[in-house]
Amino acid sequence: MPGSLTGLVAGIQHDIDADEAMRWVARLTEWDRYQGSAGIAAAADFVAGEAERAGLAGVEILNFPADGRTSWWTFTAPASWTPRFAHLSVPGRTALVDYPAQPYTLAAHSAAANGEAPLVRARDDGWPPGAVVLVPSAAGLDGKLFDRMREERASGFCVTTGSERNDGAAARVELPSHSSLFAFSVVSGQMDALHRAHRRGERVRVVVDVDTAPARMPVVVARTPGGPAIASPGSSPDACLITAHLCHPAPGANDNASGVAAALAAGRVLAARELLRPVRFLWAPEFVGLAAYVHRLVEEGGGPLPMMAIDLDMVGQDQRRCGGPLIVERSPEYLPHFANALVESCVRALPAAARSYSGAVGCDVWAWRSTPFVGASDHAVLADRAIGCPAVQLGHWPDRFNHSGADTLDKVDPQELRRSATIAASAAAVVATAGAPEADRLAHLLTRWTARRMTACLPPGDDPFAPHLLARRRQFGREALDTLRPLGAGPGVLDRQADLLTDLYRTLAKAWDDVPAASPGGPSLRRSWPGPFNLRALMGAVDESDRRWFQRRLTDDRGRFYASAMALAQSIDGVSDTAGVVRTAQLDAGIRWEAGFGERVLAAMAGAGWVKEGEGEPS
Repeated sequence: MPGSLTGLVAGIQHDIDADEAMRWVARLTEWDRYQGSAGIAAAADFVAGEAERAGLAGVEILNFPADGRTSWWTFTAPASWTPRFAHLSVPGRTALVDYPAQPYTLAAHSAAANGEAPLVRARDDGWPPGAVVLVPSAAGLDGKLFDRMREERASGFCVTTGSERNDGAAARVELPSHSSLFAFSVVSGQMDALHRAHRRGERVRVVVDVDTAPARMPVVVARTPGGPAIASPGSSPDACLITAHLCHPAPGANDNASGVAAALAAGRVLAARELLRPVRFLWAPEFVGLAAYVHRLVEEGGGPLPMMAIDLDMVGQDQRRCGGPLIVERSPEYLPHFANALVESCVRALPAAARSYSGAVGCDVWAWRSTPFVGASDHAVLADRAIGCPAVQLGHWPDRFNHSGADTLDKVDPQELRRSATIAASAAAVVATAGAPEADRLAHLLTRWTARRMTACLPPGDDPFAPHLLARRRQFGREALDTLRPLGAGPGVLDRQADLLTDLYRTLAKAWDDVPAASPGGPSLRRSWPGPFNLRALMGAVDESDRRWFQRRLTDDRGRFYASAMALAQSIDGVSDTAGVVRTAQLDAGIRWEAGFGERVLAAMAGAGWVKEGEGEPS
């Protein structure tokens, strides 16, 4: 596999047209792609047309309601909302805030407005009705402030979001669907001007024009030539599903016009190749669009799940300007599969752009890392225990311009976009063309990948988790070998590779004294929410004190809390007790929590009825 994989990856990279991909990115940045808007509908029409021109077959736009009510499990359809324009002005100045000329300045789901209003500060006493509240930072947007704005009948607010981190551009602010408030996201200079107007006792002029007429939530699907447009009951599973979320306010160049374009570029290359199994593509609103599609497959008999999936989200970052490497986020530990080893091997097989002085070593200036599963994008829907489709995500983090008006075309690197498209297309091509010999070579590749992960567990110090992590990674590798059987891997090859992992485990385990096996000490926990885990829906279900605690943790460190909550939810297997769930979640997420954190999250889930005690079907 290594030699043939190197050739495959080099050939696909040669065929990826980075200039064309950048033209796709540029076109997509012209639309405000809110999930239930005219902008995303136009973007979907564009993507469908380009998918056809790229040679993909069965291109179709599935239109789901954008009514704010229809749900797929706990994922609720977006409400129809298309912003047209918005102005905020003070006496002597026209349009201090001017949307859409100033991207991200109008908060999502703002209510319509047309008139003058007094200015007040969030800390002021006795707001007059209809006031526009000045909020110093997004950290001040808590439940207490929203309660007060409702009680004192404020008409809207302005909040400072620009920072040095994102070159001072306005950043994303979201209101609940059907909010009675409007809101503006402003930079420090604009907020200073508003405070001066407040001190002078001046009123502001506000105009917000939005369209809330019924719109559609589009999901674009396509496939490589040679199979049905939509998987049907009884059909063989697709080799791979490549997804990229279509939504985000303009410009949204890296997030996620880059992912949409990379999927199109991968589609063009794969459409020209002879494949044994189809590769499918999907562009949809993040989370909810894919949930609607997967619900159709799983709950409505729409056809089998793919063998694996690759999610492309923020894959075009200019690493030097934006600050983060390419991230390969692995499919979860509770879902053993060869996908992780395959995708990481495709990254390693990318041709080096430069060589060392002697030519012996590749010397690229770009960087990549692999990380444990987090699930902060579409792949979480597929990889959830309730669905069980292995899914790897490609993306970049950190990104200093993410979710701000500075996420512009100049932040996208054509060669990074090309690399990401190459990785996705190469991994999909391996699965789509593999026969028994290729499956056997994949078994060797998977064993080497697992061996590297196992040896990385050797203790640098007294880490009580290390021996448990070693055992878990060995188990993952052995069970992942079995997922090669549908591709034709020989039983003898798989057995020999499994024995190699067992032998390696026995050798490495000698680094520790005997480690007592964990035994359940309490009732097992089982999931009682429908479908894939949805943190936003959980926060709507927990009681007020838990909701405020969740919100504080998200404010303190959003990524850490999200990953922790996801890991805890996915570690509920119907067998483990609370202690076991907490331990497994920390192993899988690679995060160590303070005492009581995991128990607090699980208690909140139980209080909301999302977790039950007692025996159930293992998941």
